[in-house]
Amino acid sequence: MQEERDIRKEDGITGTVPAPSAPPLADPETPVAAPLRLFRKLPAMSGPFLGLVFVLTVAVIVLAINGQLGNFLTLRNLQTLLHASSVTGVASLGMLLIIVSGGIDLSVGSVVALVTVVAMQVYNLLEARSGSPLLTSLGAVAAGMSVGVLCGLCNGLGVTRLRLAPFVVTLGMLSIARGLAIWLAGRTRLAFTGERPAWVDVLGVARAKSTLFAPGVWSFLLLAAVVAVLLRFTILGRYCYAIGSNEATARLCGINVERTKVALYGLAGLLVGWAGILRFAHGTSGDPNTGQGLELDVIAAVVIGGASLSGGRGTVGGTILGVLILGVLENSVSFFGVPVEVKYILIGAIVIANTALGRLQRGAGE
Repeated sequence: MQEERDIRKEDGITGTVPAPSAPPLADPETPVAAPLRLFRKLPAMSGPFLGLVFVLTVAVIVLAINGQLGNFLTLRNLQTLLHASSVTGVASLGMLLIIVSGGIDLSVGSVVALVTVVAMQVYNLLEARSGSPLLTSLGAVAAGMSVGVLCGLCNGLGVTRLRLAPFVVTLGMLSIARGLAIWLAGRTRLAFTGERPAWVDVLGVARAKSTLFAPGVWSFLLLAAVVAVLLRFTILGRYCYAIGSNEATARLCGINVERTKVALYGLAGLLVGWAGILRFAHGTSGDPNTGQGLELDVIAAVVIGGASLSGGRGTVGGTILGVLILGVLENSVSFFGVPVEVKYILIGAIVIANTALGRLQRGAGE
């Protein structure tokens, strides 16, 4: 190179020699690149929506072949599908807040079980002492949801004050909440000592007269709207995305990261508390063994909905689609009488495929 420069100087040639350019990675006119560019231009919600369409299509084809399509497409089955998905849906909204902020919560299923046990014990205790159905019901619901908030705040404080990884803190809470639920229930399933309240039947019923949505489903949709407004139009929502995108930059911008994380974990705990009340109504009992594996369904729903486990990305609309995908998958699998393991295999495959497509659409790894 030095000899070439000397020769150019001797010949009186001035100017700089341009650096050799690297060959293009892909010809923009190739048949593969054009569809790839089109795919990357699709909205972020297109992935979960296409996933739902794909799962519905496969389910319809397979059920039609096996002669079960008529049973699957009935209004009653659709009501059952939505009703069963309400618990997962409400808990997924709380998980969305945590994942967008760059965290994770593995304790959801155990906290739901603890909420059902506490709600049942408080209800039976207040019924024996007060005899007022209204005060008894309000006390049971308040106690159950308070347990969810308390567990969420403990998770948040463990992450911020103890500076532990969210995985470690919530894994510990998973074991603590499950152990407390089993201990408080005396290793048995708790039932109502007296007459079951009417609101439990209302929330627990899969079908409502002349309507598609049961009350539990309406509560999920209402909470979804509230969380969507929170993430899109409030300062807490902006802080949530900022922390998940780059926590160090968020600190430099003056955001109180610790306080925001505790608030988000507390809100997530409140939503998990309501999910526990819904499970309490569905099962009409305080069951210390309920909710096993629920955290996996909730995380899967949020990830299938387009959220990034590294934080900074996720929407309520995508989470709703993720919940519907899991609901359709579980509902359709139940028609074949296959083992429950098949559902988890399919969920795992969908999570991997959806994440890979999401990274391809964004054009860069997370």
